[in-house]
Amino acid sequence: MNKEAVRLDISNTIRYYLPSRKQWKGFGEDDTMCALPAGDFAILSQEGGLKRGAPIKTDHFALVLCMRGRCQKTAGPFTFEVTPHTIHIITPRDFHSFEDASDDLLLYMILFKKDFIANTFIKDHIVDSLLELNPAYPPLYHLDEQEFAAVLELFTKIEREYQHARPHYLQMVRLLVVELLYEVDRAQGKTLLQPVRHAGRPFQLTTAFRKLVEEHFLTIRTVQQYADLLHVTAKHLSEQVKHETGETALHVIHKRIYLEAQYLLSTAAYSVKEIADQLNFDTSSHFSRFFKHFAGVRPTQFRGDAVAV
Repeated sequence: MNKEAVRLDISNTIRYYLPSRKQWKGFGEDDTMCALPAGDFAILSQEGGLKRGAPIKTDHFALVLCMRGRCQKTAGPFTFEVTPHTIHIITPRDFHSFEDASDDLLLYMILFKKDFIANTFIKDHIVDSLLELNPAYPPLYHLDEQEFAAVLELFTKIEREYQHARPHYLQMVRLLVVELLYEVDRAQGKTLLQPVRHAGRPFQLTTAFRKLVEEHFLTIRTVQQYADLLHVTAKHLSEQVKHETGETALHVIHKRIYLEAQYLLSTAAYSVKEIADQLNFDTSSHFSRFFKHFAGVRPTQFRGDAVAV
């Protein structure tokens, strides 16, 4: 059985982050959780409240600016800490989740579909390049004071245009979102230039391994199989991955399977047996033991907690 799990649209993503809505007051005016109407575009802020969010996939992009507090975010194969003066981008390609959110966490978010910004004079290939992230790096970028001020000003301008709804406001919003993406692209470029070690063979091998795991985790489960695809020994692959990530190669494989299991359980549309079949476990009992090893609870218990959140 191979079903497509649920992807949240913008309205449902807002409900995910803001289960109880409060009045909109605008970025910088109040720290209350807030949101503006959704379609192909929305802006919102999330303050504290939720400690964690179950894995989801969306049909849109999200730009997330951290104003204060912190949380741990997982996006695709990467787990990273969101801290003040960082911005990260979520794409429809990857599932994502968060946990360990601090009580003072405050995030500003812009949600949009590609079609929203494609409706400008900007050529499609430029839009595609701005939305294309380097798969070797977490999609989190640290901003210095000047960069943060520029990004925050753009968030505020976008909110103001959308709130006041003056003539041509949607076109202005689209152009401001494109400008914001250029700022993110600058931050990404700065990140890529920093660590010299990224040009080395261990990093390249680990990046290729991560990419293969993302493509084949449902069918290829052993380090030896991935090593064969990469034309290296299993021992060499394990040593290089451990050096680069601090995790064993087998753990990287298993973690990807576990994250997919979390995501599927959170959709509430699959039985545990269906999920076990989709993830190619020989029995649902085997899947349950595997999941409990990571989560500390059985899949049915995790599903109950996810629905409660």
